[in-house]
Amino acid sequence: MTGAWERLAVVLRHLQIESADLVGRGMTSSLYDIGGGRVLKIHNGPQEQGYLPRLQRFSERLHRYSFPFAVPLIYEYGAVDDVHFHVERRLPGQDMAQVFPRLTSRERRSALTSLLDALPQLHAVQLPQYLYGEPLNVWEEITADTWPGYLQARIEATLAHSYADLQEDLPEVDRIVDAFYCQLGELPARPPKCLVHGDFFLGNVLSDERGILTAVVDFSPLTLIGDPLIDLAGAYYFCRIYDFVSEADFSFLRKEVDRRYGARSWQHIDLYYTFYSLRFSDCKVSDNHTYHWCLHRLRGL
Repeated sequence: MTGAWERLAVVLRHLQIESADLVGRGMTSSLYDIGGGRVLKIHNGPQEQGYLPRLQRFSERLHRYSFPFAVPLIYEYGAVDDVHFHVERRLPGQDMAQVFPRLTSRERRSALTSLLDALPQLHAVQLPQYLYGEPLNVWEEITADTWPGYLQARIEATLAHSYADLQEDLPEVDRIVDAFYCQLGELPARPPKCLVHGDFFLGNVLSDERGILTAVVDFSPLTLIGDPLIDLAGAYYFCRIYDFVSEADFSFLRKEVDRRYGARSWQHIDLYYTFYSLRFSDCKVSDNHTYHWCLHRLRGL
């Protein structure tokens, strides 16, 4: 069963729900409004058996904290005819990536300010009982006793899948990877074990019509326990995938990062940019646009 509507129909019958309205569709799932302040997320592919239970427990834990924005809360999950789904709370707002192009210059600055304002609230959640790494990734379970140790282990795991592609498209890949591993020694070995979204950018937050952030969504296997500065790499460099984000927007965002975190923070933020460029390098076939985003960074090193 591969058709999106067929997959939806079988889940709706299982839940005894008559209809649903499409809210959004991504590479890994589709989201539907099913009424009653709830949305239904249907996952496109098979799920590891323990993933959705772990994600539900994580969402419940998030709700112990008083964030000034909404975060997901999963009510139930399941599978029917190999179609995996979960039902969660409908969060306020729209995809900020859809709202942002309609904003005035002044509203864009306010939107980017509210984007950065959310991060200290997330990063205030510290989880010292965890190892550094990926608390929601049940597929690979990559963790380490030190933060640089995790980063290297993660890239080694990704390169097991992407090295052949990178070697073909980036002949100097060995030099770049070796230099990256060497630079990891510049990072703190054991920073505070903060909650890190891990995929923080315009497409993973919701906002009102003025661009003010209302919710943070899509905690996933990319979510981390580690150095919060890695989310700054996402907030700044992931915007490069959008044609509608202007140089003026980037200039304002960079100045805001300087003001909040200090100009010296870019040394680590840029290293995390390299990390993400290697981290996402295994998607040449599934997401060629992102793959070329990775190559653009790596070719500049």
